[in-house]
Amino acid sequence: MSAIDSILTTEQYQTQQANAMYKDGNDDEMLGRDAFLQLFTAQLKNQNPLDPMENEAFVAQLAQFSSVEGIKGMQASLETLVGNLREQSLLSGSTLVGKRVAVAGGFGQGGGSRPTETLVSLQEGADLLTMSVYNKEGELVFRQNVGELEPGEHRFAWSGQDTNGNQLPVETYQITASAIKDGRMQIAPVSILETVSSVSWNPNGQQLDLQLLGGDTVSLAEIQTIAE
Repeated sequence: MSAIDSILTTEQYQTQQANAMYKDGNDDEMLGRDAFLQLFTAQLKNQNPLDPMENEAFVAQLAQFSSVEGIKGMQASLETLVGNLREQSLLSGSTLVGKRVAVAGGFGQGGGSRPTETLVSLQEGADLLTMSVYNKEGELVFRQNVGELEPGEHRFAWSGQDTNGNQLPVETYQITASAIKDGRMQIAPVSILETVSSVSWNPNGQQLDLQLLGGDTVSLAEIQTIAE
């Protein structure tokens, strides 16, 4: 006996509908959309006249079906939105290739023959600014005092040499800045200027990642300044 020909009580019908799984496929173990509507219509036509479906049960089944349809439509819209966002982000991010971006934190590639450029932000200016460079072991390899500076953002370049003028190996270094103003010393934020070599979409964070010439990867959200 097929599902269409069967006559169920209201309680049996509600139990069957509650156990049924709904999806847009043809899986043998799933109840597809057409089968759901067909079964729903058949049960209404063949319900037991001595125990008809109550209005509340009828409305509940329609509400359940409408909710599932609404959720599936929303899911499809969100997937389209994410796809469009990814395409637009990649398109706009491609304009950053070859640009120099400021990565906060003071860590970046240095040494060798390539100078390392930095941006130092001074909100109150400085009577004296001290730039320090540390290798990956935390050892101080270079230090230089800079004279009086006005408030604002200042750019400096480290040649990749130690204090004695010896060329250092290419690796990751940390550059820090300390400013003295009116007899008070405070740490000044330092950003490293790196060239963007490529961009890619990160599906985990749903964001754009930038691959830097030095080999590091940062998210677009971490970038504070874009320079020529």
